[in-house]
Amino acid sequence: MTAAILTRITALALLLLAWGGTHAFQEDDFLDGQLTLVVEDALDGGPEPVFSPRSTVQVRSVKSGSAVISHTRPWTSELNAKLKSLVDNDDLYRIRVYQKGSEDRRYVSTFTRACQMYESGLTETLSLVVDSGGTSVVGVGIFPPVAVCGGEAPATLPAHHNTTVIIRSPIPAPVPDTATYIEKLEAMKNEKAEGKDNRSFLAKYWIYIVPVVLIMVLFGGGQEGGGR
Repeated sequence: MTAAILTRITALALLLLAWGGTHAFQEDDFLDGQLTLVVEDALDGGPEPVFSPRSTVQVRSVKSGSAVISHTRPWTSELNAKLKSLVDNDDLYRIRVYQKGSEDRRYVSTFTRACQMYESGLTETLSLVVDSGGTSVVGVGIFPPVAVCGGEAPATLPAHHNTTVIIRSPIPAPVPDTATYIEKLEAMKNEKAEGKDNRSFLAKYWIYIVPVVLIMVLFGGGQEGGGR
C-alpha cells in the first residue's frame, strides 16, 4: 500500500515538473515582448495626408518572430473608391506605425504605389523592425505581391487586408578589436626604440656576403682553368 502511494506521488510530481517546464518554455519563447503596435494608412493624396487606424499588431516574441494581426476597420466600397482614386492619380499608398500606449508617440512610416495595393487585392507583407528588447518599433516596410502594375482590377472586393507580418530585430555590427591592434603598435614602437632587429643572419648581411661569394667564384674558376 505504501509503495503504491509513493509511486502515485512520484508520477504526479513528474507531471507537474513537465507541465512547469513546458509552461516556462512557452512564456520565454512566445511572451517575451507583448508589444502592441497600431497601423494607420492614408487613402487621400496631397502633401499632408490624413491617416486613420486600420490594423493592430501584437508582437508576442521578438526571438521567434511571433505576432498576431487584427484588422480594426472593414474594407468598404467607399474606401475602395478612395484607393482607386489614388491609382488613377498614380499616387502612393502610405502607412505609419506607432506603439500603442506610449506617451511619446513616435511614428515609423513607409509607402508603396497605390496601384500595387489595389491590384494585389489588399494582400501585403508587413516587415516590422523591433528593438532587441521588444519595447519599441524602429522600422517598417510594406511589400504587395504585385511588383509591376498592369492596370488589372481585382476580381472581387476584399473584406479586409490580407496581411503577413514579419518581425525582425537589428543585428549589432561587429566591434573591432582595437585593444589588440593598439598592443601590436606599442610593441612595434618599443622594438624600434630598443633597436631590435628580428631578421635572420642572411637577411641582415646579404649585401656583404654576396660580393664575397662572387669574388670567390670568379677567382676560383680562373685558377682551375690556368692549371690545365
